[in-house]
Amino acid sequence: MVITAARILYRTIASSSTSPVSNKVRKEVRIDRPRDVLHLDPVALAPQILDEDERPVEGSTEPHAIPYKHPMVKVAPQTNRIAHRELKLRVWSEGRPDNHHQGKTVTWSMAPLFVPPGEEGQPALDPVFRGSWVHAVAEQRDRFTAPDELSAVGFTRLSQEYATTSVDETGHTAIRVNLAPVAFNAARISVQLEGSAAAVDVIDLEVPGIIVIDPGHGGTQNKPGSSANNATSHTSGVLEKQLTLDFGLRTKSALRALRTNENRNVRIHLTRPDDENKAGIARAKVSREAGADILLSIHFNGANGIARGTETLIRPRNDNVNFTEDTALAERINDATYGAILAHDAGARNRGVKSERQLAVLSDSELGNTVNYHLLRAALLEVEFIDHQAVDELLSINSGYEQVRQDICDAIAVALLEDLRCNQ
Repeated sequence: MVITAARILYRTIASSSTSPVSNKVRKEVRIDRPRDVLHLDPVALAPQILDEDERPVEGSTEPHAIPYKHPMVKVAPQTNRIAHRELKLRVWSEGRPDNHHQGKTVTWSMAPLFVPPGEEGQPALDPVFRGSWVHAVAEQRDRFTAPDELSAVGFTRLSQEYATTSVDETGHTAIRVNLAPVAFNAARISVQLEGSAAAVDVIDLEVPGIIVIDPGHGGTQNKPGSSANNATSHTSGVLEKQLTLDFGLRTKSALRALRTNENRNVRIHLTRPDDENKAGIARAKVSREAGADILLSIHFNGANGIARGTETLIRPRNDNVNFTEDTALAERINDATYGAILAHDAGARNRGVKSERQLAVLSDSELGNTVNYHLLRAALLEVEFIDHQAVDELLSINSGYEQVRQDICDAIAVALLEDLRCNQ
């Protein structure tokens, strides 16, 4: 049996002397805290969380009560292939000295929290773990390992699923928790103190979803796999590189708003936040080193001033180790973008998902994907043909074009979050 950790209070009702005001017997409530009431309190987390700009997040080492999901971290994700967080626990009893439980064994266990998306109208599915520990570096394939930053004594591996530590002389113990580095993979951590009748839930941990937005082109110099600019708008003269950056920034803002509104553990990175060009492999490297789940490269088409429509590109099947997952991502993004444009323009056209080999930013070798390990999905969105007059008017000229742009980016953001939940 597992119970939720809580401070146990005993209330006693005592009669007092007659109230001088009402002649009624006054009842007083006295809250007693008897000796030996056990507490298992999370008191610290490590390492400190950094935001997308590598700035420390204030308060990120302070544990919160269940069901708050504390984010985990990915360190050298392509090498370690694991997400982790360290937890320090205080073990104490009411009215006893700090070292009262010194030397006692604490047994650590976990239960999954991620609920897979189910069919509408059907009962919710049981929670599961996402991904697998088997791909991790050998020393981190267990769910619990000895911590590196926090102090712990007596760590003992029982199995892949369980471990024990000992309470030190200050009444503390600590552990490192490991989970497969898949977006929203989550666990509830439980502990049982030697001599106690039940385990106690102490904290929830979750792997954040990581999305990299790649605004295509940029700058004034061509780079390998990335020209400074390709398409130019029909009448307004707005350049593709300007639109891709605008759409990238808007999509990042939309994702941040969803993160707040839906209380999601999501991190969003841009390959370029300004007018700078980067080589295709450099853009892929941003995703690889961030341990991203998704890379979306945003572009706009140009042709003969007649063609139009939305299309999304992925690497072909014979050159793509996660072709099925990339296809699912591309379809979500393409349909969302087309739908948002269609809501403003009946002339919108859905050109679908297509394969394209010559896209360095989508290269599996540069993304770090292998046949046996390929968590990073990637697609290149061609929003529309900006050399078409109607498209240029829609996106850059007509009154309300700013809202059109935002509606498209909002739809893209929703599709990206949906892919994090559904596509593995």
